[in-house]
Amino acid sequence: MRVIVIGAGATGLGVAWDLTLRGIEVIVLEAQEIGAGTSGRFHGLLHSGGRYLVTDPSAAKECYQENMLLRDIASEAVVTTGGYFVKKYGDDDVFESNWLGQAEKLGVPVHPVSVGDLRAEMGMLTEQIERSYWVPDGVLEGFKMLAMLVQAIQARGSKLFEHTKATGLRLQGDRVNGVAVEERSGGTRVIDCDAVVNTAGPWAGFVARDWGLDIRVQPSYGLMLIFANRRLDKVVNRLKSPSDGDIFVPHQEVVILGTTDVAQPSPEAPQPLRSEAVRLMELGSELIPDLGSWRVLRGFNGVRPLYEPSGIAGDSRTVSRDFAVLDHSERDGLLGAFSVLGGKWTTFRLMGEALGNQLATTLNIDSPSRSREIAIDTKAPPPATVAVGDRGALLCECEQVYEADIAQTARSAMQRRFGTWFAMGPCQGTFCAHRVLGRGSEENFAKELNTLRREREHGLDAVGWGANARLIALEQSIAAQCLGEEL
Repeated sequence: MRVIVIGAGATGLGVAWDLTLRGIEVIVLEAQEIGAGTSGRFHGLLHSGGRYLVTDPSAAKECYQENMLLRDIASEAVVTTGGYFVKKYGDDDVFESNWLGQAEKLGVPVHPVSVGDLRAEMGMLTEQIERSYWVPDGVLEGFKMLAMLVQAIQARGSKLFEHTKATGLRLQGDRVNGVAVEERSGGTRVIDCDAVVNTAGPWAGFVARDWGLDIRVQPSYGLMLIFANRRLDKVVNRLKSPSDGDIFVPHQEVVILGTTDVAQPSPEAPQPLRSEAVRLMELGSELIPDLGSWRVLRGFNGVRPLYEPSGIAGDSRTVSRDFAVLDHSERDGLLGAFSVLGGKWTTFRLMGEALGNQLATTLNIDSPSRSREIAIDTKAPPPATVAVGDRGALLCECEQVYEADIAQTARSAMQRRFGTWFAMGPCQGTFCAHRVLGRGSEENFAKELNTLRREREHGLDAVGWGANARLIALEQSIAAQCLGEEL
């Protein structure tokens, strides 16, 4: 039995992990690079369920249960920070009452915290806080989790191909028995399979169209701002119906403020806008009045793949954050074809289990899910530690990345970046981008450098005030005058 999974984000790799543990051979196809879409563009929150207790209780319960499970089976990629929900004077008392009632009903732990104790811990928060509550929020190290999943499925015999785009299906009667692909080289071929799973996130509707099917996925982008320095050690949420600029998430050495929610027709993340960044700053200042003095590193957009079976109307925030598994043999008469839509990063494992159960039922496979019990491990020894003196030249001063660090990371530019965090610090790649990428493939150097420069510039332009305005001018001057790059 061979199953092809289209899309190597959290959902696709979660599906691949569950199926691999059932003893099924899996091939994952990714048109770009691992984590290039939604999974690489989120604020890092490991949901406790608190955010959706009132507006989306089903998703809230799933998030809490998966939060607890991931702490056991993927502890290397989970930081158990805890989090607070804070209610300001004037915020809706009825929402607070409903929120507490739903927490008790769904079994999500919520503990009152005195405002005095909260402000003693986080003195930067507004004095207008009336009440506060602790919840088991955490931080999910997304790129570490993706890397763990890739290594875990490959260690058990499954395969992953990046820069390999699925273009259609090969059928035998009404049954799928192959997937046509286009490779990075431009070559085409058909890969034999017994089933195919569409986990392409915002692109899922386009994949379905290639299959001759109609799936209505609503892409919705969200702007997030990254601040230098980790000034918060816990997640901070505003206690009201989910809205823009109401959550701060500590992540590695930075803090991320999120997020907007704007429906759009395209699955591609749009360029962040200065006007939206300014508005997000204003909203975030309602919780942290001194936010304007914090150094903003950059802004970035992620695109959510929202799905509502009955069709989407009105504000995209009203669409459930729950997920759906579609069996196209039941829905469209196409045996062996499945889609997994919607969901949250926190619930990627559950989505894989649900798809695996449906696939096993449809194709008469007697193999239960084991992803609740087996830790996501690499089955490989950790990389050897290298003394600082033996690590070669220092390539990225901000994040202290040396030649040896780059040599130990995977081959792609994206994996090198998120394996070492080069270009993520205050200079945003101004001094280190060409040094690090120059250690990779000479053939791809110009393209990778240009891609990174454009992404950094877009993120900086959105927050191009104060120190960032000076950094933009410096970056452009160095690139043009010293490195001879085209602007």
